[in-house]
Amino acid sequence: MFETLALVFGVLLAVSLIPFLFIAIRNALRERGPRVITCPENGCRAEVAVGAWRSGLSSAFGEDNRRLVACSRWPEKEGCDQACLSEIAEDPNGCLVRSIVSDWYAARRCAGCGREISTGHATDRRPGLRAPDGRAVELSDVASVDLDRVLATHEPVCANCFDGMAFRQRYPGVAVERPQPPTTLV
Repeated sequence: MFETLALVFGVLLAVSLIPFLFIAIRNALRERGPRVITCPENGCRAEVAVGAWRSGLSSAFGEDNRRLVACSRWPEKEGCDQACLSEIAEDPNGCLVRSIVSDWYAARRCAGCGREISTGHATDRRPGLRAPDGRAVELSDVASVDLDRVLATHEPVCANCFDGMAFRQRYPGVAVERPQPPTTLV
């Protein structure tokens, strides 16, 4: 009788924790990823990372317990008061690098073909950038702290045009670029 009662209470306890686990995992997945903030100490841009799992678990219980686990200014300034967390708390998605990039691409068309650029899913091919000198630049090659400057000076390029640009850049004598004839509207 006691074993059955203990089993029932154990199952009820496990089932009652499912919503908290769901909320904790969902919030942790939202918190992960590099962020670009303005350091309150010196006013310069810095790349930081928040402890996503700790933050997600604490938010499931109604607490805001964000802590930095990485900063581009560390190890020199590792003992700082982490005042930049207030900037993250004001706009948690606004300083995420993936949000900055997808918002930037959402309002633009490809500089090569003129089509709308889809940032797509994590498994899709990524769009790139065309530097002012015409070079193809992959987003992963851009440092997060330089992202604002690069996005202000470079043009967006869809994944197809980027692949062609990068191929012609790597193998200049192999590919032939044929300009597309102008389209006429009838």
